[in-house]
Amino acid sequence: MPERKDLSRRDLLLLAGHIGMAGALLPASAAATPDKANPFLQHGFAPVLDELAVAELTVRGELPRQIAGNYLRNGANPAYPPISYTYPFDGDGMVHGVTVENGKASYRNRFVLTAGLRADRRAGRTIYGGLLNPIVPDPRFVPPDGDPSRFKNVANTNVVRHAGRILALHEGSLPYELSPTLETRGLYDFGGKIDDAMTAHPKIDPVSGEMLMFRYWLRPPFLTLRVVDASGTIVRDVPVDTGLPYMVHDFSFTASHVVFFLCPVVFDAEGARQGKPFLSWQPERGTRIAVLRRDGTGGVQWIADDAFFVYHFMNAHESDGRITIDYVQHGAFFTARAAPPTLWRAVLDLKAGAVKRTRLDERIGEFPRVEPARAGAANRYGWLPVKAHDDAVGTFGAIARYDLSTGRSAVHVFGRGR
Repeated sequence: MPERKDLSRRDLLLLAGHIGMAGALLPASAAATPDKANPFLQHGFAPVLDELAVAELTVRGELPRQIAGNYLRNGANPAYPPISYTYPFDGDGMVHGVTVENGKASYRNRFVLTAGLRADRRAGRTIYGGLLNPIVPDPRFVPPDGDPSRFKNVANTNVVRHAGRILALHEGSLPYELSPTLETRGLYDFGGKIDDAMTAHPKIDPVSGEMLMFRYWLRPPFLTLRVVDASGTIVRDVPVDTGLPYMVHDFSFTASHVVFFLCPVVFDAEGARQGKPFLSWQPERGTRIAVLRRDGTGGVQWIADDAFFVYHFMNAHESDGRITIDYVQHGAFFTARAAPPTLWRAVLDLKAGAVKRTRLDERIGEFPRVEPARAGAANRYGWLPVKAHDDAVGTFGAIARYDLSTGRSAVHVFGRGR
C-alpha cells in the first residue's frame, strides 16, 4: 500500500471501500494477477472489447407484447490488459442494455468513458494499477481530462435510473451519467450539491419516487444520509453521529425509516501508522444499528448487538413498531475462519430498543434481491444467488427463491460450469 501521505481523501475512501468488499467476498487466491491463469479474465468473465448495437435480436419462442422496457447491467470489464486485477473491484465499467418492445428485442453495450479510461486510451494501454497494486498514472497521459488519482473511478459496480437519468455507480466516487443510448455524458454531481461520493447501492422508493443514498467519510460527520426527490433534487442531508469512521456498504429502508448496520469495521489511521490494517475488524465493539426517520426528525435510535458483518440487504418493512430486515450475514470481516454468508432476518423492536436475529437458510449466497415494486414494503418473495455443485471462487451456480410468508424455498441449479 502506498504511504498515507501520498493518498488524497478520495484515494483513501476508494481504497478503503475496495479493500472492504474484497476482504470478505474473495479469498487470497482470487486477489489475482493479470496473467492467463486468472479465472476472472477467462471464459464467461473474459473482457468484452466490442461496442455493439444490434437492432433486432433472434427470439426463440415468443416475447409477450405486454412486456416493454430496458434492462441494464453494469460490471467490471478491463478495456486493456490489466497490470493488476482483482475481480470485481478492478476493471472498467461496461453497461449492457436489452430493450424489449412489441415482441422484439434489441441490444447495445458501451464502456463507461471515465476520466481514467480516457487517459488509458491516450496511452494505448492501461496506466493505472488496481486494488492490490495501485500505481500513480503516467502524467504524460493524464491531462487534460484524465483521472490523476492512482485509483480509477471505474464506474463498474451498479447502474440505476432515477429522475430520467441513468447513473453508473462506483464505491466512494461520484456517478457517471449515461445517455439513453449508453454514451457517457460525464460525472454527475446533482447540480453541484455533492463533491465527494454516492453509494453504489442507492434505494429508490417505488411509492414516493425518492432515491435514498449515503456517503461515509473519514472524519465527522462520518456518515450522511441524503434524500433525492422524484425530480432528482437533493432535498435533505441528515448527518449521523456514529462517533467513529465505520465502513458501510449498503443499508435498508421502509416507508418511514432508514436503517444502517454499523458492523465493527473501522478506519484505523493510528493502527495504519503502526503497520496494522487501515480497515480494522474490531469485534469487541459489537454491531450498532442506527434507526432514523426519513424526514430527518427525531434523532437517531441506537440498538446494540453482537459483532457480525453485512454487505447487502434484501429488503425491509415495518409494522406495529417493528422493522423486519432480511439480509445476508457474514460471520466476520476479512477472515476465512468466519461463518460464510447466508440469509438472515433481523426484527427491530423500536419500543423495546432490541433486536432479534434468525437465520433463514443455510445455503451460502450473496447479492439478495427483491421485486423493485416491493422495496421498503412487505414482500412475500425474495431471491438470492447461492452455491451449487463445485462452483468456482466468486461464482454462484444456482438461484434460490424464498417464500417469506411460508418459509419455503425453491432452488434452480443452472448446471455445472454455468
